[in-house]
Amino acid sequence: MSDTPGTIFHSALRFFSGTMLSRLSGMLRDMAMAYAFGTQNAIAALLVAFRFAHLLRRLFGEGAMQTALIPHLEALRKRGPQRAGLFFCDLALTLTYVLTFLIVLLMSILGGFLLFDALNPGNAQIAWLTFLMMPSLLFICLFGINASLLQCEKSYFSPSAAPVMFNMFWILGIVFSSHYVPSKAMSFLALFITLACCAQWAITLPKTYAILKAYGIKLAWTNFQSFSADVLGLAKPLALGIMGVAAAQVNNALDAIFARWADEQGPALLWYAIRLQQLPLALFGIAISGAILPPLSRAIKEKNFVKFQLFLDFALRRTLSLMLPMTIALFVFGDSCIDLIYGHGGFNHSSVVGTTQTLWGYVLGLIPMAFVLVLAPAFYASGDYRTPSLASVASMALNIALNALMVGVLDLGAPSVAIATSLSAWFNLAWLTIALNRGNLVSFGRNSLGLLVSGGKILAIAMVASLSVILFDIYFWGSSTLITIFHGIMPTYPNEATIQFFRLVLQGTIFSSMIILGAWFLKIRDLTHFGSPEPFQNVS
Repeated sequence: MSDTPGTIFHSALRFFSGTMLSRLSGMLRDMAMAYAFGTQNAIAALLVAFRFAHLLRRLFGEGAMQTALIPHLEALRKRGPQRAGLFFCDLALTLTYVLTFLIVLLMSILGGFLLFDALNPGNAQIAWLTFLMMPSLLFICLFGINASLLQCEKSYFSPSAAPVMFNMFWILGIVFSSHYVPSKAMSFLALFITLACCAQWAITLPKTYAILKAYGIKLAWTNFQSFSADVLGLAKPLALGIMGVAAAQVNNALDAIFARWADEQGPALLWYAIRLQQLPLALFGIAISGAILPPLSRAIKEKNFVKFQLFLDFALRRTLSLMLPMTIALFVFGDSCIDLIYGHGGFNHSSVVGTTQTLWGYVLGLIPMAFVLVLAPAFYASGDYRTPSLASVASMALNIALNALMVGVLDLGAPSVAIATSLSAWFNLAWLTIALNRGNLVSFGRNSLGLLVSGGKILAIAMVASLSVILFDIYFWGSSTLITIFHGIMPTYPNEATIQFFRLVLQGTIFSSMIILGAWFLKIRDLTHFGSPEPFQNVS
């Protein structure tokens, strides 16, 4: 079937449906974790260790590997499915060798620090939990390349829904470990997380095997070759991609360190806040990004630059029409979401306010983060891995500088780490936009004007919708927690789940109703015809 904006949308929809399941299960996981452990120091240490253990995940599993692997795999498939299948198996074998070596090396280093008691108690706990979770890196990276193969075959639901299994094992770990003292509980939970990564990889094996069999690969009888010529051909784009993704991963790790510097509970505040901020980003931004890379790669191979720009414009317009209202909504009643999802058990009112303030910092970067997810595949599809990598490295440097200023000098607390991340995302977007305009593939011109006009209309109705929610809160509840928190006053939140749910539903209904009415009144087609590829025309 030929690629069109419609097929991209339907691919993103399948990605969305699977991601929706994984995000809902992830929300249940975080709710269970918040109820059992709140934002106490022990859970903060586990979350820092989790980031450290998976530092290489986006280099060899999902980010850099997928962006390099999908165009390379598409090119090999044109030469013959069997060659593509052999390459994939060779890659899996090579990756297993490389990661096993790295994991053993890193565990040996961590074990040395622990054995000779070279760390203070807090850092020793992080090192021990990282040690326990290091083997999980192999399974999560093997899952990543399986997901790439499935996406090339337009199978988007299975890889996007696979994290459900991961989250279920994590929840089992929470239930099992919640009865122990925090230090012991975290050790058990770390082991369950390793099992969870293994389960997430295993669930993709049947479909991966079926695709390889269709390619003519007989796994039981074929001699695979590590570091084969086709695998080595992946080295250059992977190395360039790694440079950019490594910067993002270093950012994530440093964010946790700066947050812990600002507040011992800071990493937990960042974790809970970014889970909520990433919900719309993962449900649509990552879905459209994952769906658009293979069609963009095919358009480049066909030298159909009109189709290339059509796909990119379609993705940008749909992304803005969703992310802009979501940005405003999370500012206005994000605290109600946090209170309903996390505000139980050990997660007290202070934790709700701290997480809300951190969420506000992250929400500032929701639009640029989503746009970067759409624009980066345009470079990858054309074989340009250098530009996104340089942009990512420059953004990392800016993020470190802002964190050092806001945490180390101005002492603004953990929420400032989220603000620094958002400002860096805007910088990254500006870099990619300028670079794309200077290239020969895309010219924004008239299309950017349409994007700005549509965005301006959506912003106007979103502001009216947010004002309606604030006025409702003042009239019905006596005050708006948005205004209360901004004035530095600790708000009170309902403890009963039914009232929390009722409040959020009312706020969401008012906001979405005003958005729908405004879109209809102003005839904003990017909202009223969101599920249709119109006004984009199919290009063959």
